[in-house]
Amino acid sequence: MDDITNKTLTRIKNNNPQILVVKFDTVLADSILRLADSSAQIVEARDEMDALDSIRTNRPDIVIIIGNENINSYAGFYHEIRSGWISRHCSVLLILRSNESSIQLFDDEYLDKELAARPKEPPPHIPIDQINNKLQNIIEEKLEARQNRLKKSLETKNGFCVIWEQIPGLGSFEKRQETILNNARKAGQGGRVCAISVTDNPGGNPGIANEVLSSEIRKLGVDPLVHIAFRDRSRNQCESLLYQLAAMDISNLLVLTGDYPSNRAYAGTSRPVFDLDSVTGLRLIREMNRGMEHEIMAKKTTLAPTSFFPGVAFSPFKQEKAEVTGQYAKLRKKIEAGAQFIITQIGYDARKLHELQAWLKAEGLTMPTVASIYVLSPATAQTMNKNGIPGCVVTDKLLKEITDDFADNCDGAAASDPKSSEIIRGCKRPWLCRCQHQRTRDILPDNRIHHYTRTGPFSHLAVISRRV
Repeated sequence: MDDITNKTLTRIKNNNPQILVVKFDTVLADSILRLADSSAQIVEARDEMDALDSIRTNRPDIVIIIGNENINSYAGFYHEIRSGWISRHCSVLLILRSNESSIQLFDDEYLDKELAARPKEPPPHIPIDQINNKLQNIIEEKLEARQNRLKKSLETKNGFCVIWEQIPGLGSFEKRQETILNNARKAGQGGRVCAISVTDNPGGNPGIANEVLSSEIRKLGVDPLVHIAFRDRSRNQCESLLYQLAAMDISNLLVLTGDYPSNRAYAGTSRPVFDLDSVTGLRLIREMNRGMEHEIMAKKTTLAPTSFFPGVAFSPFKQEKAEVTGQYAKLRKKIEAGAQFIITQIGYDARKLHELQAWLKAEGLTMPTVASIYVLSPATAQTMNKNGIPGCVVTDKLLKEITDDFADNCDGAAASDPKSSEIIRGCKRPWLCRCQHQRTRDILPDNRIHHYTRTGPFSHLAVISRRV
């Protein structure tokens, strides 16, 4: 691994932001850099060629272009940055000298509209000696916008995160997919949902590729959490898919081995692959985050490091000792392979959630853990009771309670509230502090989702839409 790549990897691993300053006006750039107060690493470039080479090598978070000519003089350079395969991922800020004592700041939004012949009102002139706070605020806003919101929420002490799961389903032009994008749009506008979770052919059934919808979801202002089931892919396909997701700036992954294929594929049952499983897949992702080495034409090449944030699914809802032991042994392997958060499978035994937290504490692990909440309808409960959904168990007793609740109440949606409340109250133990309980429709626009909870160790929630 060469020295430059090693430095880039270290910076990305430590989450240290980098700013590239292109100094077309050296005097102005030096004066601004003296005034600016930023914790980010500053790298300088002399001209366009030097800047583009630095972008390809160092992958900075922000590119600041400082010059003294008309804005049109930098349109070609800005277009080249925006159209480059690597450079298009950077945020750009253009600072131009308007006279000897003042400057103007142009951000990406203004520059994009200027190039598209849809100019906005020009930004105001700012005295050079007053640039410090203004520039610092813009830099902080840009760096904040580039952060992985899901990762930040899960890793923040006493933070609270809501993940809203969506199932893409069959077809290419179906109402289900349009509904998912509408949900993502509302979630992005509301600002309370940390991520939209997009499943990968759950139950082993065919469906539209989730990376397509995930790319659209990201454009709507909310981070996608992409499920990757290794059931259907060779290791070459897995590696290619991960390259694709990294190139689309999608970092959040839920790594799954995947359910065995169902018989609903074209003309029969799909042939399973399982070339990798969740543990070996996590090892692959860890290598890619480190900067994966490949031998090409008898020469070792180190690829640019990725910044994936991988999590895993786990089901504590097992009864037999052998099943429980196997689940926790597999979870240990997943954590050792690089898992950074856990999402539980759907289940309705709060004692088992306590068991998971007790195990993590006993092992000295502080892994962020997300509890899944699925508001059951009688039809779905009956399917789970018959083992129709892999890994999801509804006992005869629970099925009767849900059926009776719906039968006793003319509003079936409202009738499911007491059962959800009971499950949530089961998490209110002495080791779970600052518990709250209110209606999830206050967070999400979809009135089919009914509850969320905030707890101590279990301070995050995956909300799974009930299908209608």
